[in-house]
Amino acid sequence: MRRRNILALLMAAALCLCLLAGCGSAETTDSTGTSITEAATIADLKGMKIAAQAGTFHADALNQIENVQGSTYPEFADLLTALKSGAIDGYIAEEPTAFSVCQSDDTLTFLPFMNNDTGFTATASDVGIAIGLKKGSELREQINAVLAEITPEQRSALMEQIVRLSSGGEVTEFAVSAEEPENPTGTLRVGMECAYEPYNWTDISGASFGAVPISGEGKDGLYANGYDVQIAKYVAARLGMNLEIYSIEWDSLLPALESGAIDAVAAGMSPTAERSAQIDFTDTYYESNLVVIIRK
Repeated sequence: MRRRNILALLMAAALCLCLLAGCGSAETTDSTGTSITEAATIADLKGMKIAAQAGTFHADALNQIENVQGSTYPEFADLLTALKSGAIDGYIAEEPTAFSVCQSDDTLTFLPFMNNDTGFTATASDVGIAIGLKKGSELREQINAVLAEITPEQRSALMEQIVRLSSGGEVTEFAVSAEEPENPTGTLRVGMECAYEPYNWTDISGASFGAVPISGEGKDGLYANGYDVQIAKYVAARLGMNLEIYSIEWDSLLPALESGAIDAVAAGMSPTAERSAQIDFTDTYYESNLVVIIRK
């Protein structure tokens, strides 16, 4: 009797393992049976569990997916954790972010949708990023004049370099750069998350090429780098100013700007109508497609 019980337990355990293995290997499909890895348009994501960062246009774009099981997370790191754990099927991101994430993790890939075609309906203000300034800031015209110096080719080349750098590749020069002023006329204080590769991130074990020390209490030994950082460096240098970078949580960026704690926000932020009612924005300095990052 005892032997039979043991044998039964062993068989039950083996059956459970087989079932678990089957669950782990099953591909996510939409309501029509299309695998998410085969999705060619956002219509193929119907009914799937797709997420986005809270408080962004990405979160609004979720509603463009029919019957989506949508959810939001406060940080991109949380989205990545949710995806890898299987809590979600994918999450919306800018194409450069997808390149950076997928180059760093070979278990992930992304669906290369094209805005206003196979992908999400979006305007330049939805997917472009700009520098945020306090209402009525005199810096707006000055910064716009500096941004106008940067050609579309330079902007694209800089993003390619930044993606390579964020993925552990070597970069020895940037397509957009300027000499720091010998006699600065002031300091430009810029806020960003320092947690949104490749736009901005934190170096915790030494500075990567072109990184800037993060200012503020408790930030000793930490450096900021990314596309936003290099644009901020260029703008500050061309304005004849020193640059200070401050690491601030996403939801606290606009309050910090309005309170005068910082002079500008450069955080991969889109100049949406809602934000533009609260702060001023410069012209955009990069525009991107929205894609969906998924497991392979």
